[in-house]
Amino acid sequence: MSNDVPAWRLKSSLSGIEWPAVPDVRGSLVYSLFRQMETEQWLAPRDIAARQSVQLEQIVRHAALTVPWYREHWPPGLLAQWCDGAPVTAHDFACLPSLSRRDLQAQFAQLQSGAVPSEHGPLADGSSSGSTGTPVRFRKTYLNQLIWEALTLRDHAWHRRDLLQTLCIIRRGDADEADNWGMPTRMFHTGPAYLCPVSVDVEAQLAWLVQRAPGYLLTYPSLALQLASLARQQGVRLPGLREVRTFGEPLDAQVRDACREAWGVPVNDTYSSEEFGYLAIRCPHSGHYHVQSENVLLEVLDDDGNVCAPGAIGRVVVTGLLNFAMPLIRYELGDMAEAGPPCSCGRGLPVLTRILGRTRNMLVTADAKRYWPTFGFRDSATGEGSGGPRIIQRQVVQTALDQVQIRYVSASALSPEEETTLTAQVAQRLPPGVNVTAQRLDAIARSANGKFEEFVAAIATAPQAP
Repeated sequence: MSNDVPAWRLKSSLSGIEWPAVPDVRGSLVYSLFRQMETEQWLAPRDIAARQSVQLEQIVRHAALTVPWYREHWPPGLLAQWCDGAPVTAHDFACLPSLSRRDLQAQFAQLQSGAVPSEHGPLADGSSSGSTGTPVRFRKTYLNQLIWEALTLRDHAWHRRDLLQTLCIIRRGDADEADNWGMPTRMFHTGPAYLCPVSVDVEAQLAWLVQRAPGYLLTYPSLALQLASLARQQGVRLPGLREVRTFGEPLDAQVRDACREAWGVPVNDTYSSEEFGYLAIRCPHSGHYHVQSENVLLEVLDDDGNVCAPGAIGRVVVTGLLNFAMPLIRYELGDMAEAGPPCSCGRGLPVLTRILGRTRNMLVTADAKRYWPTFGFRDSATGEGSGGPRIIQRQVVQTALDQVQIRYVSASALSPEEETTLTAQVAQRLPPGVNVTAQRLDAIARSANGKFEEFVAAIATAPQAP
Protein backbone atom coordinates (compact mmCIF):
# COMPACT_ATOMS: atom_id res chain seq x y z
CA MET A 1 0.00 0.00 0.00
CA SER A 2 1.06 3.62 -0.54
CA ASN A 3 2.51 5.61 2.34
CA ASP A 4 1.78 8.99 0.79
CA VAL A 5 0.27 11.73 2.95
CA PRO A 6 -2.22 14.45 2.09
CA ALA A 7 -0.90 17.59 0.40
CA TRP A 8 -0.67 19.67 3.56
CA ARG A 9 1.18 22.97 3.28
CA LEU A 10 4.07 23.42 5.72
CA LYS A 11 4.38 26.71 7.60
CA SER A 12 7.78 28.36 7.97
CA SER A 13 8.96 29.63 11.35
CA LEU A 14 11.73 31.83 9.95
CA SER A 15 11.12 35.49 9.18
CA GLY A 16 11.27 36.19 5.46
CA ILE A 17 11.32 32.50 4.49
CA GLU A 18 8.08 31.22 2.98
CA TRP A 19 9.38 28.60 0.55
CA PRO A 20 10.82 26.12 1.22
CA ALA A 21 9.17 26.25 4.63
CA VAL A 22 11.39 25.79 7.70
CA PRO A 23 9.27 24.56 10.66
CA ASP A 24 10.37 25.24 14.22
CA VAL A 25 12.38 22.63 16.10
CA ARG A 26 9.41 21.08 17.89
CA GLY A 27 7.35 20.92 14.71
CA SER A 28 10.28 19.33 12.87
CA LEU A 29 10.63 16.66 15.57
CA VAL A 30 6.92 15.80 15.41
CA TYR A 31 6.91 15.72 11.62
CA SER A 32 9.99 13.49 11.58
CA LEU A 33 8.35 11.03 14.00
CA PHE A 34 5.17 11.07 11.93
CA ARG A 35 6.97 10.30 8.66
CA GLN A 36 8.97 7.51 10.31
CA MET A 37 5.76 5.93 11.63
CA GLU A 38 4.01 6.28 8.27
CA THR A 39 6.84 4.39 6.58
CA GLU A 40 7.23 1.61 9.13
CA GLN A 41 3.50 0.86 9.49
CA TRP A 42 3.80 -1.20 6.29
CA LEU A 43 6.32 -3.61 7.83
CA ALA A 44 5.18 -7.19 8.31
CA PRO A 45 3.52 -7.90 11.70
CA ARG A 46 6.50 -10.00 12.80
CA ASP A 47 8.91 -7.16 12.01
CA ILE A 48 6.81 -4.62 13.93
CA ALA A 49 6.60 -7.07 16.85
CA ALA A 50 10.38 -7.53 16.78
CA ARG A 51 11.02 -3.79 16.90
CA GLN A 52 8.46 -3.36 19.64
CA SER A 53 10.08 -6.11 21.73
CA VAL A 54 13.37 -4.18 21.67
CA GLN A 55 11.64 -1.11 23.10
CA LEU A 56 9.67 -3.21 25.57
CA GLU A 57 12.94 -4.54 26.97
CA GLN A 58 14.20 -0.98 27.40
CA ILE A 59 11.17 0.21 29.39
CA VAL A 60 10.92 -2.97 31.50
CA ARG A 61 14.58 -2.83 32.45
CA HIS A 62 14.27 0.87 33.28
CA ALA A 63 11.27 0.11 35.51
CA ALA A 64 13.10 -2.76 37.21
CA LEU A 65 16.08 -0.55 37.99
CA THR A 66 14.43 2.75 38.96
CA VAL A 67 10.77 2.34 40.02
CA PRO A 68 10.19 1.34 43.69
CA TRP A 69 6.74 -0.21 43.17
CA TYR A 70 7.98 -2.71 40.60
CA ARG A 71 11.04 -3.54 42.65
CA GLU A 72 8.71 -4.49 45.49
CA HIS A 73 6.04 -6.36 43.51
CA TRP A 74 7.83 -8.08 40.63
CA PRO A 75 9.33 -11.58 41.11
CA PRO A 76 12.81 -11.16 42.67
CA GLY A 77 14.37 -13.64 40.26
CA LEU A 78 13.20 -11.74 37.20
CA LEU A 79 14.25 -8.42 38.74
CA ALA A 80 17.76 -9.72 39.32
CA GLN A 81 18.04 -11.13 35.79
CA TRP A 82 16.83 -7.96 34.11
CA CYS A 83 18.96 -5.68 36.24
CA ASP A 84 21.95 -7.79 35.17
CA GLY A 85 21.05 -7.34 31.49
CA ALA A 86 19.16 -10.57 30.72
CA PRO A 87 16.64 -10.33 27.86
CA VAL A 88 12.95 -9.79 28.60
CA THR A 89 11.22 -12.81 27.10
CA ALA A 90 7.53 -12.93 26.26
CA HIS A 91 7.06 -15.75 28.78
CA ASP A 92 8.71 -13.83 31.60
CA PHE A 93 6.82 -10.65 30.77
CA ALA A 94 3.51 -12.55 30.94
CA CYS A 95 4.41 -13.60 34.51
CA LEU A 96 4.40 -10.01 35.74
CA PRO A 97 1.45 -8.97 37.90
CA SER A 98 -0.92 -6.43 36.44
CA LEU A 99 -1.11 -2.85 37.71
CA SER A 100 -4.60 -1.75 38.71
CA ARG A 101 -6.18 1.68 38.63
CA ARG A 102 -6.37 1.49 42.42
CA ASP A 103 -2.61 0.86 42.56
CA LEU A 104 -2.01 3.96 40.47
CA GLN A 105 -4.30 6.02 42.68
CA ALA A 106 -2.61 4.91 45.88
CA GLN A 107 1.03 4.65 44.75
CA PHE A 108 1.67 7.77 42.66
CA ALA A 109 5.05 8.43 44.31
CA GLN A 110 6.17 4.78 44.33
CA LEU A 111 5.44 4.40 40.61
CA GLN A 112 7.69 7.27 39.57
CA SER A 113 11.13 6.58 38.19
CA GLY A 114 14.04 7.84 40.22
CA ALA A 115 16.20 8.31 37.13
CA VAL A 116 14.30 9.88 34.24
CA PRO A 117 16.63 10.44 31.26
CA SER A 118 17.15 14.20 31.00
CA GLU A 119 17.01 14.10 27.20
CA HIS A 120 13.34 13.02 27.39
CA GLY A 121 12.54 16.61 28.33
CA PRO A 122 10.60 18.35 31.10
CA LEU A 123 8.06 16.45 33.18
CA ALA A 124 4.36 17.19 33.36
CA ASP A 125 1.66 15.79 35.64
CA GLY A 126 -1.79 14.86 34.44
CA SER A 127 -4.94 13.33 35.83
CA SER A 128 -7.98 11.47 34.64
CA SER A 129 -11.27 10.97 36.41
CA GLY A 130 -12.47 8.43 33.86
CA SER A 131 -16.21 7.89 33.85
CA THR A 132 -16.31 7.08 37.55
CA GLY A 133 -15.27 10.50 38.81
CA THR A 134 -12.45 8.83 40.76
CA PRO A 135 -9.19 10.53 39.74
CA VAL A 136 -5.84 8.99 38.95
CA ARG A 137 -2.64 11.00 38.64
CA PHE A 138 0.22 10.24 36.31
CA ARG A 139 3.47 11.82 35.14
CA LYS A 140 4.78 12.10 31.59
CA THR A 141 7.73 13.56 29.73
CA TYR A 142 8.01 16.06 26.88
CA LEU A 143 8.69 13.10 24.58
CA ASN A 144 5.27 11.64 25.35
CA GLN A 145 3.65 14.87 24.21
CA LEU A 146 5.60 14.76 20.94
CA ILE A 147 4.48 11.17 20.34
CA TRP A 148 0.86 12.16 20.94
CA GLU A 149 1.19 14.96 18.41
CA ALA A 150 2.79 12.66 15.81
CA LEU A 151 -0.01 10.10 16.22
CA THR A 152 -2.57 12.88 15.85
CA LEU A 153 -1.00 13.65 12.47
CA ARG A 154 -1.21 9.95 11.61
CA ASP A 155 -4.94 9.97 12.35
CA HIS A 156 -5.40 13.04 10.13
CA ALA A 157 -3.31 11.46 7.36
CA TRP A 158 -5.08 8.10 7.41
CA HIS A 159 -8.41 9.85 6.90
CA ARG A 160 -6.94 12.39 4.47
CA ARG A 161 -8.32 15.41 6.26
CA ASP A 162 -8.11 18.85 4.70
CA LEU A 163 -6.46 20.93 7.41
CA LEU A 164 -7.64 24.17 5.80
CA GLN A 165 -11.25 23.41 6.74
CA THR A 166 -12.96 24.71 9.88
CA LEU A 167 -12.86 22.38 12.89
CA CYS A 168 -15.72 22.53 15.42
CA ILE A 169 -15.33 20.81 18.79
CA ILE A 170 -18.06 20.12 21.34
CA ARG A 171 -16.70 18.76 24.58
CA ARG A 172 -16.06 19.63 28.21
CA GLY A 173 -14.47 23.07 28.61
CA ASP A 174 -15.17 26.75 28.08
CA ALA A 175 -16.15 28.34 24.80
CA ASP A 176 -13.03 29.14 22.82
CA GLU A 177 -11.68 29.79 19.34
CA ALA A 178 -8.30 29.78 17.62
CA ASP A 179 -6.89 30.43 14.17
CA ASN A 180 -5.42 26.91 14.02
CA TRP A 181 -6.21 23.27 14.84
CA GLY A 182 -3.84 23.11 17.81
CA MET A 183 -0.31 21.97 18.67
CA PRO A 184 -0.10 18.77 16.56
CA THR A 185 -0.68 20.72 13.33
CA ARG A 186 1.19 23.92 14.16
CA MET A 187 3.79 23.24 11.41
CA PHE A 188 1.02 23.39 8.77
CA HIS A 189 -1.35 26.04 7.51
CA THR A 190 -4.80 25.20 8.92
CA GLY A 191 -8.27 26.60 9.15
CA PRO A 192 -9.76 27.92 12.41
CA ALA A 193 -11.03 25.84 15.32
CA TYR A 194 -13.98 26.60 17.61
CA LEU A 195 -15.04 24.97 20.89
CA CYS A 196 -18.59 24.84 22.24
CA PRO A 197 -19.10 23.52 25.81
CA VAL A 198 -20.91 20.19 26.09
CA SER A 199 -23.09 21.76 28.77
CA VAL A 200 -24.87 23.94 26.19
CA ASP A 201 -28.36 22.84 25.12
CA VAL A 202 -28.33 20.52 22.07
CA GLU A 203 -30.54 22.83 20.02
CA ALA A 204 -28.15 25.70 20.70
CA GLN A 205 -25.22 23.46 19.73
CA LEU A 206 -26.85 22.64 16.39
CA ALA A 207 -27.51 26.34 15.72
CA TRP A 208 -23.85 27.04 16.58
CA LEU A 209 -22.75 24.43 14.03
CA VAL A 210 -24.91 26.03 11.36
CA GLN A 211 -23.28 29.38 12.10
CA ARG A 212 -19.71 28.03 12.07
CA ALA A 213 -20.21 25.81 8.95
CA PRO A 214 -17.53 23.25 9.89
CA GLY A 215 -15.70 20.87 7.62
CA TYR A 216 -15.11 18.58 10.60
CA LEU A 217 -16.96 18.01 13.88
CA LEU A 218 -15.24 16.46 16.91
CA THR A 219 -17.43 15.37 19.82
CA TYR A 220 -18.71 12.45 21.92
CA PRO A 221 -20.60 9.65 20.07
CA SER A 222 -23.70 10.13 22.24
CA LEU A 223 -23.80 13.83 21.41
CA ALA A 224 -23.18 13.23 17.70
CA LEU A 225 -26.21 10.93 17.78
CA GLN A 226 -28.39 13.57 19.43
CA LEU A 227 -27.20 16.29 17.04
CA ALA A 228 -27.72 14.16 13.94
CA SER A 229 -31.16 13.07 15.10
CA LEU A 230 -32.20 16.65 15.82
CA ALA A 231 -30.78 17.78 12.46
CA ARG A 232 -32.87 15.18 10.65
CA GLN A 233 -35.95 16.28 12.54
CA GLN A 234 -35.33 19.95 11.69
CA GLY A 235 -33.93 19.40 8.19
CA VAL A 236 -30.49 20.88 9.03
CA ARG A 237 -27.93 19.62 6.51
CA LEU A 238 -24.50 21.23 7.30
CA PRO A 239 -23.48 21.10 3.62
CA GLY A 240 -19.76 21.74 4.20
CA LEU A 241 -19.35 18.91 6.73
CA ARG A 242 -16.95 16.17 5.59
CA GLU A 243 -16.58 13.95 8.64
CA VAL A 244 -17.66 13.51 12.24
CA ARG A 245 -14.88 12.48 14.60
CA THR A 246 -15.73 11.01 18.00
CA PHE A 247 -13.85 10.18 21.18
CA GLY A 248 -14.33 9.20 24.82
CA GLU A 249 -17.18 6.69 24.43
CA PRO A 250 -17.76 3.47 22.47
CA LEU A 251 -18.89 4.17 18.90
CA ASP A 252 -21.60 1.97 17.41
CA ALA A 253 -23.50 1.59 14.15
CA GLN A 254 -26.39 3.73 15.40
CA VAL A 255 -24.15 6.81 15.48
CA ARG A 256 -22.68 6.07 12.06
CA ASP A 257 -26.14 5.53 10.54
CA ALA A 258 -27.57 8.69 12.10
CA CYS A 259 -24.73 10.92 10.83
CA ARG A 260 -24.86 9.36 7.37
CA GLU A 261 -28.63 9.88 7.18
CA ALA A 262 -28.53 13.44 8.53
CA TRP A 263 -25.46 14.80 6.78
CA GLY A 264 -24.13 12.13 4.40
CA VAL A 265 -20.75 11.92 6.17
CA PRO A 266 -18.68 9.12 7.74
CA VAL A 267 -17.90 8.85 11.44
CA ASN A 268 -14.42 7.93 12.65
CA ASP A 269 -13.01 7.57 16.13
CA THR A 270 -9.83 6.76 17.99
CA TYR A 271 -9.19 4.67 21.08
CA SER A 272 -7.17 6.56 23.66
CA SER A 273 -6.68 7.18 27.36
CA GLU A 274 -5.28 10.04 29.41
CA GLU A 275 -2.64 7.73 30.86
CA PHE A 276 -1.21 6.60 27.49
CA GLY A 277 -2.55 8.82 24.75
CA TYR A 278 -3.38 6.97 21.52
CA LEU A 279 -4.02 3.25 21.88
CA ALA A 280 -5.60 2.51 18.48
CA ILE A 281 -6.72 4.42 15.39
CA ARG A 282 -9.54 3.36 13.07
CA CYS A 283 -8.35 1.92 9.78
CA PRO A 284 -9.65 3.95 6.80
CA HIS A 285 -9.98 0.77 4.73
CA SER A 286 -11.39 -1.98 6.97
CA GLY A 287 -13.04 0.08 9.72
CA HIS A 288 -11.21 -1.92 12.37
CA TYR A 289 -8.69 -0.40 14.79
CA HIS A 290 -4.91 -0.54 14.49
CA VAL A 291 -3.03 -0.64 17.79
CA GLN A 292 -0.39 2.09 17.91
CA SER A 293 2.53 -0.24 18.52
CA GLU A 294 5.11 2.53 18.58
CA ASN A 295 3.43 3.91 21.71
CA VAL A 296 1.98 0.91 23.57
CA LEU A 297 1.96 -2.85 23.88
CA LEU A 298 -1.74 -3.68 24.11
CA GLU A 299 -2.80 -7.14 25.30
CA VAL A 300 -6.32 -8.54 25.05
CA LEU A 301 -6.50 -11.24 27.72
CA ASP A 302 -9.13 -13.81 28.69
CA ASP A 303 -10.21 -14.62 32.25
CA ASP A 304 -7.22 -16.95 32.67
CA GLY A 305 -4.74 -14.30 31.56
CA ASN A 306 -4.09 -15.83 28.14
CA VAL A 307 -3.87 -13.79 24.95
CA CYS A 308 -7.19 -13.84 23.10
CA ALA A 309 -7.32 -15.30 19.61
CA PRO A 310 -8.87 -13.21 16.81
CA GLY A 311 -12.62 -12.97 17.35
CA ALA A 312 -12.42 -13.42 21.13
CA ILE A 313 -13.28 -10.69 23.63
CA GLY A 314 -11.06 -9.96 26.59
CA ARG A 315 -9.88 -7.30 28.97
CA VAL A 316 -7.43 -4.66 27.79
CA VAL A 317 -4.03 -4.57 29.50
CA VAL A 318 -1.62 -1.85 28.35
CA THR A 319 2.10 -1.19 28.70
CA GLY A 320 3.38 2.25 27.77
CA LEU A 321 6.65 1.91 25.84
CA LEU A 322 7.94 5.48 25.95
CA ASN A 323 7.09 6.99 29.35
CA PHE A 324 10.30 6.82 31.36
CA ALA A 325 8.97 9.17 34.06
CA MET A 326 6.21 6.83 35.24
CA PRO A 327 6.30 3.52 33.39
CA LEU A 328 2.89 1.85 33.49
CA ILE A 329 3.58 -1.85 32.92
CA ARG A 330 0.65 -4.23 32.30
CA TYR A 331 -1.89 -1.64 33.41
CA GLU A 332 -5.51 -2.84 33.68
CA LEU A 333 -7.28 -0.10 31.77
CA GLY A 334 -10.75 -1.37 32.68
CA ASP A 335 -11.91 -1.82 29.07
CA MET A 336 -12.96 -4.81 27.02
CA ALA A 337 -12.08 -5.31 23.34
CA GLU A 338 -12.26 -7.92 20.61
CA ALA A 339 -8.96 -9.07 19.12
CA GLY A 340 -8.81 -9.06 15.34
CA PRO A 341 -6.88 -10.80 12.54
CA PRO A 342 -4.29 -9.02 10.37
CA CYS A 343 -5.85 -6.21 8.35
CA SER A 344 -6.42 -6.39 4.60
CA CYS A 345 -5.09 -2.81 4.24
CA GLY A 346 -1.51 -4.09 4.44
CA ARG A 347 -0.48 -2.31 7.64
CA GLY A 348 1.38 -4.61 9.99
CA LEU A 349 0.02 -3.00 13.14
CA PRO A 350 -2.10 -5.29 15.39
CA VAL A 351 -5.88 -5.13 15.04
CA LEU A 352 -8.83 -4.70 17.37
CA THR A 353 -12.15 -5.50 15.72
CA ARG A 354 -14.22 -3.76 18.38
CA ILE A 355 -13.74 -1.69 21.52
CA LEU A 356 -16.60 -2.58 23.83
CA GLY A 357 -16.18 -0.24 26.78
CA ARG A 358 -15.70 -0.45 30.51
CA THR A 359 -15.73 -3.77 32.34
CA ARG A 360 -17.75 -2.31 35.21
CA ASN A 361 -20.69 -1.70 32.89
CA MET A 362 -21.47 -5.31 32.08
CA LEU A 363 -24.88 -6.66 32.96
CA VAL A 364 -24.67 -9.25 35.74
CA THR A 365 -27.32 -11.91 36.39
CA ALA A 366 -28.11 -13.85 39.56
CA ASP A 367 -26.16 -16.89 38.30
CA ALA A 368 -23.00 -14.70 38.03
CA LYS A 369 -23.03 -14.60 34.23
CA ARG A 370 -21.98 -11.36 32.55
CA TYR A 371 -23.30 -9.89 29.32
CA TRP A 372 -22.49 -6.95 27.07
CA PRO A 373 -25.83 -5.17 26.73
CA THR A 374 -26.68 -3.74 23.31
CA PHE A 375 -30.04 -2.28 22.44
CA GLY A 376 -31.76 -2.11 19.09
CA PHE A 377 -33.19 1.38 18.97
CA ARG A 378 -31.78 4.76 18.01
CA ASP A 379 -32.12 8.04 19.88
CA SER A 380 -34.58 10.40 18.21
CA ALA A 381 -34.28 8.76 14.82
CA THR A 382 -36.55 5.73 14.51
CA GLY A 383 -38.55 3.47 16.79
CA GLU A 384 -42.06 3.30 15.48
CA GLY A 385 -44.54 2.96 18.32
CA SER A 386 -41.90 3.60 21.00
CA GLY A 387 -41.73 7.37 21.05
CA GLY A 388 -40.01 7.75 17.68
CA PRO A 389 -38.38 11.14 17.16
CA ARG A 390 -39.76 12.46 20.47
CA ILE A 391 -37.08 10.54 22.39
CA ILE A 392 -34.09 12.83 22.83
CA GLN A 393 -31.86 10.73 25.09
CA ARG A 394 -31.97 7.42 26.87
CA GLN A 395 -29.94 5.37 29.32
CA VAL A 396 -30.41 1.82 30.54
CA VAL A 397 -29.58 1.23 34.22
CA GLN A 398 -29.34 -2.11 36.01
CA THR A 399 -30.73 -1.47 39.47
CA ALA A 400 -30.78 -5.10 40.72
CA LEU A 401 -29.72 -8.51 39.44
CA ASP A 402 -33.19 -9.01 37.95
CA GLN A 403 -34.18 -5.36 37.34
CA VAL A 404 -33.33 -2.91 34.56
CA GLN A 405 -34.77 0.55 34.04
CA ILE A 406 -34.85 2.45 30.75
CA ARG A 407 -34.57 6.15 31.57
CA TYR A 408 -35.42 8.54 28.79
CA VAL A 409 -35.80 12.21 27.97
CA SER A 410 -38.52 13.09 25.48
CA ALA A 411 -40.09 16.17 23.96
CA SER A 412 -43.48 14.97 25.19
CA ALA A 413 -44.70 12.14 27.38
CA LEU A 414 -44.98 8.69 25.83
CA SER A 415 -48.30 6.92 25.94
CA PRO A 416 -48.57 3.73 28.04
CA GLU A 417 -48.52 1.72 24.81
CA GLU A 418 -45.37 3.46 23.62
CA GLU A 419 -43.61 2.86 26.94
CA THR A 420 -44.61 -0.80 26.73
CA THR A 421 -43.06 -1.03 23.27
CA LEU A 422 -39.93 0.74 24.49
CA THR A 423 -39.45 -1.63 27.42
CA ALA A 424 -40.09 -4.61 25.14
CA GLN A 425 -37.29 -3.46 22.83
CA VAL A 426 -34.91 -3.45 25.78
CA ALA A 427 -36.20 -6.73 27.24
CA GLN A 428 -35.63 -8.66 24.01
CA ARG A 429 -31.92 -7.82 24.25
CA LEU A 430 -31.60 -9.07 27.84
CA PRO A 431 -31.27 -12.55 29.36
CA PRO A 432 -34.47 -14.28 30.54
CA GLY A 433 -35.70 -13.29 33.99
CA VAL A 434 -34.65 -9.63 33.86
CA ASN A 435 -37.58 -7.24 34.29
CA VAL A 436 -37.67 -3.87 32.54
CA THR A 437 -39.39 -0.65 33.62
CA ALA A 438 -39.36 2.85 32.12
CA GLN A 439 -38.95 6.28 33.67
CA ARG A 440 -39.15 9.66 31.95
CA LEU A 441 -36.65 12.29 33.18
CA ASP A 442 -36.06 15.95 32.46
CA ALA A 443 -32.37 15.31 31.77
CA ILE A 444 -29.73 12.59 32.05
CA ALA A 445 -26.45 13.90 33.41
CA ARG A 446 -23.07 13.18 31.89
CA SER A 447 -20.17 11.97 34.01
CA ALA A 448 -17.60 14.31 35.55
CA ASN A 449 -15.44 14.25 32.38
CA GLY A 450 -18.31 15.00 30.01
CA LYS A 451 -18.90 11.44 28.81
CA PHE A 452 -22.26 9.74 28.55
CA GLU A 453 -22.77 6.08 29.39
CA GLU A 454 -25.58 4.30 27.54
CA PHE A 455 -25.64 1.40 30.02
CA VAL A 456 -24.85 1.71 33.74
CA ALA A 457 -24.57 -1.18 36.18
CA ALA A 458 -25.78 0.44 39.41
CA ILE A 459 -25.80 -2.70 41.56
CA ALA A 460 -23.57 -2.58 44.61
CA THR A 461 -22.09 -6.08 44.40
CA ALA A 462 -22.06 -8.89 41.91
CA PRO A 463 -22.65 -12.54 42.79
CA GLN A 464 -19.72 -14.89 42.74
CA ALA A 465 -19.62 -17.72 40.25
CA PRO A 466 -20.02 -21.14 41.83
